[in-house]
Amino acid sequence: MPEFSVRRNLTLRVLCAIAFLTLTACGGGGGGNDAVEDTELQPPAPSYAPGDDLDSSDGNTPASGSGESENPLNPGEYAQLTSCTPFTGNNEAPFKVLFANLDSAPFFNEIVQDAVTNQFRALTPFSEFQSQFAFYEIDLQGFSALGCSHKDKGGFSCDTEQVHRAILEQCASDDIHGILKVVIGESDYGASGGEIIYVASDRDWLNIETTLHQLRNIIIHEIGHNFGLADLYDSPISKDGISAEGWPSKLSREWANLDGPGCSKWCNSFKPASEYVQSANATCPTLTDRESCTSYNRTADGTCETDENGNYSCCGWSEDTVDDYFGSQCTPAWGSENIGQDCLQGTGCYYGGAHGNNSWRPVKTWEDSIMYGAGHSQSFDAVSEQALREAIRCCGTSDDSTESCAVFRADYNTFLLDYQPFKNRLGSCGTF
Repeated sequence: MPEFSVRRNLTLRVLCAIAFLTLTACGGGGGGNDAVEDTELQPPAPSYAPGDDLDSSDGNTPASGSGESENPLNPGEYAQLTSCTPFTGNNEAPFKVLFANLDSAPFFNEIVQDAVTNQFRALTPFSEFQSQFAFYEIDLQGFSALGCSHKDKGGFSCDTEQVHRAILEQCASDDIHGILKVVIGESDYGASGGEIIYVASDRDWLNIETTLHQLRNIIIHEIGHNFGLADLYDSPISKDGISAEGWPSKLSREWANLDGPGCSKWCNSFKPASEYVQSANATCPTLTDRESCTSYNRTADGTCETDENGNYSCCGWSEDTVDDYFGSQCTPAWGSENIGQDCLQGTGCYYGGAHGNNSWRPVKTWEDSIMYGAGHSQSFDAVSEQALREAIRCCGTSDDSTESCAVFRADYNTFLLDYQPFKNRLGSCGTF
């Protein structure tokens, strides 16, 4: 692959003034996060924090304007690391993944090896493009000096620009924002996606088996965000019964693995709302006032009850939005009924996604997709897999200059700029 020098001195812009998702456990669903016993490694029930606002320490600012006013990258323009050598892969690979060991994080080497061997090189579709990825390691020192802080609900984050400067002192780059960066540090259990991915190696984990069990597929889940995939799970259901507002449906439905009613991105037809028959969830749209809606199937303290399968069976109330499928301000807090018909194999159309707003997702439970339940699923769902494959092909292979990728690249550049809060440059896609 020829070397391209793409000199860009840029300040990262967050591409949508919506919630930055801090994941306290990359699984799915809405249960508690119980401790794992060393003698019997069972996956903990997933637990998530609602989307937090973008933090100024991340070096991010809200988006302004449209992708149409930006200059797109050209095919073959890939970011370079000019003074570091990959521990595996070719330095000319389009996608460069840099693992940073912050203050000698526990089990750093094992976590990195697991990510490369059991995630990037074992999971479809990344396994189909092994030559497109190169992997690097560096050491970083000074948790406080890098503007890092521990999060109340687990995990940590640092100041983006300070981390970038520290990386550039060791690995010169013509485009630090074009590098996929994973910082691993010692903190309570948690991981977060963004321009820099942060993964905590918990101080309380006593051995590598527990560590790798807890962090199973979390790194590839976070990388999935940078490739344009949204979370498919729900946040904890609010006790006041008010529907989540962090990810408006118009924005969340731009992600490849979320859609509107019927899921036309991967289904050809769908059942009308009149046939949404699941007993508990079907009641919600018939409730016409806030009090009856928010009290339905809730305990006295506001806790949302679940059915025999662990699915939420209460409702959420939207103060100013009539849902475009249910035709009501009262909707299921979370849907487990498939309304999709003639869908991509292995998928359906289920209400909820992107932390519980009125979008629709392709899978039912956290076992069905790494983007729903990283530690509980062994693969990506078919919709996410298809989207990942196209992004890798058109942003990181020789196909990026073909006519078949031209429309994809134009649409994807707009998506990166206007809707993607995690990354604005990926391989040869994005703007400068």
